Amino acid sequence: MEEDEYKTTYNALAPVRCIFEKALTNHHARCSLAAHFCLADREGYSCVDEGSSSKCKEVLIKLRENSTFVLKVHEIKGPLPHNMEIRVQAGGMSGLAKLVSDHIDKVSSVDTAIDIHQVIRRSEEKFGDLENLPFSEIIQSVLQFQGRRRKQRK
Repeated sequence: MEEDEYKTTYNALAPVRCIFEKALTNHHARCSLAAHFCLADREGYSCVDEGSSSKCKEVLIKLRENSTFVLKVHEIKGPLPHNMEIRVQAGGMSGLAKLVSDHIDKVSSVDTAIDIHQVIRRSEEKFGDLENLPFSEIIQSVLQFQGRRRKQRK
């Protein structure tokens, strides 16, 4: 499939692209508002609610801004490299889930039970405005997050 045709078809399937797509695709979280689809040999996620998507975007922007020290970058001007983005998305959601979920004692970074929509909704209930989130605590999970380890060659 030609790349331009792929992008056109992708945009038709995902008119509201999921902001946390990397965390979902890598099975570090799930979302009750995400619609999964496969296109060619790739998979993607679309958000079924535009309002919730804007909340997710706001949370992700705040996570990125507060993760600069952990990621050892001075500022984030555009897209992050793939592994850094997964670290921010999965680690950030894990940290936020720890703060708002009473039934989750210890959320591991690979716990797919984390529902992004529910975690953001609960965080708004608990902390009010997203500006009030305790990012110093959340970012600890970004720091501790470890993705897949490379296989050692023998």
